[in-house]
Amino acid sequence: MEDLVPLFGILIPLSAIVLGIGLSFWQIYWNHQKRQLQYRERQLMIEKGMTPPPIVVEEERRSASPEGSLRRGIVLVSLAIGLAAAAIFLGSSEGPGGAMRALGVAAAIVGSLGIGNLVYYAVARRKPEDPARTL
Repeated sequence: MEDLVPLFGILIPLSAIVLGIGLSFWQIYWNHQKRQLQYRERQLMIEKGMTPPPIVVEEERRSASPEGSLRRGIVLVSLAIGLAAAAIFLGSSEGPGGAMRALGVAAAIVGSLGIGNLVYYAVARRKPEDPARTL
């Protein structure tokens, strides 16, 4: 059994890499199949004389809204406060100093992302809405 420990140390990261790449290709394949079915459906509608609806691109569906930025900003700032509290807690105990610094850096990064989202919300909600976007 002791001889298998180094083998597991190699197989676990290797299998994680192979499965990650495999899942990525699987997702690309299914997205391609979905798109092919959509185009085939449109082709059949055109052949029958129907007018197909416009194609909706995935990026258009996921466009950032001010409300989504507000939600993400609040969540990220709250997470940053939690990470900073954990860094302070670890700093007061007799633990390794590297963990405290890592949590402090993570809190700064996450907090700045959250503040950026909140600033975007503040700017975007004042801007008049694009009438073409509401259609």
